Amino acid sequence: MTNLENLEFASRYPTEGVMRDGTSILFKPLESEDREQLESLIEALPSEDLLYLRQDITNESVIDTWITSVESGQVFTVLASVGARVVGYASLHIDSAIWSRHVGEIRINVHPDYRGTGLGAALAGEIRFVAPSFGIRKLIANMTLEQHTAMVVFERLGFQLQTILRGWVTDMNGEERDLLVMALTLPKS
Repeated sequence: MTNLENLEFASRYPTEGVMRDGTSILFKPLESEDREQLESLIEALPSEDLLYLRQDITNESVIDTWITSVESGQVFTVLASVGARVVGYASLHIDSAIWSRHVGEIRINVHPDYRGTGLGAALAGEIRFVAPSFGIRKLIANMTLEQHTAMVVFERLGFQLQTILRGWVTDMNGEERDLLVMALTLPKS
């Protein structure tokens, strides 16, 4: 169960889309009963992808916290499915600090079989659509300099480079990486 009932976009979901190759995709908010399908997606992600994640999403307690955060409204996650298979997700992480409550962080992961299909951009579009309902006026995307594809996708979506923080990230192997911060100001509704 999510906290969608009180949000103005609740009637949007589930919604359908089409990828560049014509494959139908279903978007729906993450609910606790989606855990097994989410875990299947996570298991399919290459180890290189997991290196750069803020949290170890292969850890069951991290997934527990994620689902709890969705249920409490601190995080909104939309899943993308082809048939019964979850092939991607995008999350909006809402900052509780009063001075940055208008800023939301976007995080996206797409199954390797569905990369290059426009799914990542479609997931980002879902987050752009729902963000104002959470009071978000600025989206940020954090990535390491090694994540070239992510940089290109976010640039195409209108995100602009804000800063590069040298040695800011320590990956899962203990290596320091530079953090690139991109942002997009949403139009006033």
